[in-house]
Amino acid sequence: MGRDKMLRRVTLFGPLKDDFGKRELQIEAGGDETVRSILERLEIQPDIVKVALDGEISELDTQLSDSIEIAILPPVSGG
Repeated sequence: MGRDKMLRRVTLFGPLKDDFGKRELQIEAGGDETVRSILERLEIQPDIVKVALDGEISELDTQLSDSIEIAILPPVSGG
């Protein structure tokens, strides 16, 4: 892992909140880590969720960079 690690807030929605027993987690992750690597670390299947970094929906291979909040959304989210 290259870039400096920093504390990131992971916000869980829908059934994931129930699965983890809480709505927010704190994880340490480097800016070179990707959305996919975070999902794998949390043992969440990447093909069944959407992930937003600081409020913007992101692709699985997007690097975290300086993002502070990682929101993991259930497969069907209102809109």
